[in-house]
Amino acid sequence: MNKSKRNLALVVAVAAILAALYFFGNVENGNGSSVIHIETAVIDRGDITRSVATSGAVRPLITVEVGSQLSGQIAEIFADFNTEVTRGQVIALLDAQTFETRVLQSQADMKVAESNIVVQQAGVTRARANLRRAQLEYERAEPLRDKGTLSASEYDTALANFESAKADLTMSQAQLQNARSALEQRKASLESAQIDLERTKIRSPIDGVVIERAVDQGQTVAASLSSPILFQIAQDLREIQIEANVDEADIGNVRDGNEVTFSVDAYPDREFKGVVDQVRLAPAEQNNVVTYTVIITADNPELKLLPGMTAIVEIVTGSTEDVLRVANEALRFKPPAGSELESAQAETGGSGQGGSGGGRMMQELTRMTEELGLTDAQVSAIENDMQNLFGEMRAQMQGGGPGVDREALRAQMRQNVAGVFREHLDSDQYKAYQAMQSARQPMRSGQVWVQDENGDIRPVNVRLGIGDDSYTQIAGRGIEEGVQVVTRMRMPRN
Repeated sequence: MNKSKRNLALVVAVAAILAALYFFGNVENGNGSSVIHIETAVIDRGDITRSVATSGAVRPLITVEVGSQLSGQIAEIFADFNTEVTRGQVIALLDAQTFETRVLQSQADMKVAESNIVVQQAGVTRARANLRRAQLEYERAEPLRDKGTLSASEYDTALANFESAKADLTMSQAQLQNARSALEQRKASLESAQIDLERTKIRSPIDGVVIERAVDQGQTVAASLSSPILFQIAQDLREIQIEANVDEADIGNVRDGNEVTFSVDAYPDREFKGVVDQVRLAPAEQNNVVTYTVIITADNPELKLLPGMTAIVEIVTGSTEDVLRVANEALRFKPPAGSELESAQAETGGSGQGGSGGGRMMQELTRMTEELGLTDAQVSAIENDMQNLFGEMRAQMQGGGPGVDREALRAQMRQNVAGVFREHLDSDQYKAYQAMQSARQPMRSGQVWVQDENGDIRPVNVRLGIGDDSYTQIAGRGIEEGVQVVTRMRMPRN
């Protein structure tokens, strides 16, 4: 056999071996691939912390912009950046020459007005004397006229002088009143001039630190339509606030009093703590994204947090300790389409109740008996009313057919349950009951797939509480620590 034929035979032999390996490998893999590969996770106990991540700018708790109500030239400046100031402290002066002149002019005008009052008072005194003399002459002329010893013209003159004297007195009194009013005007003008003179002294309205100075000595400021800003003063920076923007999808979980942790780039290895102080109702929309401003307050005793820093914020919206929890992958698991597991899910209804509502309520009632100190009579009355309520609800759901609004019935049920407790608890117990209900984390329906010791898989309807990025609180019948739940299933390839 020549060399070319030997090479050809070698190639054919290698190809045959590879084909055999491929065939038998496929057979083995085919047998192996007929097995469903299942990945599971174990239900365990632990802590869960739900949070909302966002960012915001560090701001002083109170920032005041200090301006000038007057136009003029800055004569002196007594505060600079980072200067600590106290309320009422003079931090700048305007050139006061013009305003001092106005004060002097107003003072002179007031002295003129005071002198005019003296003159008018003398005029009133003289008018009274003239009136007295005219009155006496008229009184003497009247009996003489009756006796016929005084002519009619002389009597008329005495009467006219008397009436004229009364008019002169009235006019003098009016002039005196006018002089007094003029004096009040001059006083007001003087006070206004003095106020303007005082306003040439720019004072700090609060205790704080200067974080911005917008003027220099010799600069002219013009206060025409709006007050020019000269300084920005932040109240004590030992307490700051963060204005964080929270997406509308997360804002429903944020409440006043939520704990907050945050960090800043200046101190990447340090974690700061704060608390939600206010959730502002005004929305902000940008690029079709709606956010809400959340105000977070925090202590800053070391003054490490400076205005303008960007804080990476994590708002804790809920937490539980030592609860049953399940990996989130198990909640996201869905059986493959067309499989027997999908049929089993359809038979369970696909949404969990975690046991009958009546059973859960009776368990809850047992817990409340201990925590609220319920008497046997209260427990019996509440139990009886609860059983009647659940009977009515069951009848409504069964009789309503597929079109019944189950969510509306459940909402009505919650109101009825609250009414039962309100009826049978005293005021202190009911307040404690409301606090317990507020403290409870809201539960929702869900479903997991449990694998038993024999490897069989079945769906279990459960109740879900709060969750974080890895775990979710879980409860329900057949759910306990150590149970295996399916997180992933790989079907055989055809």
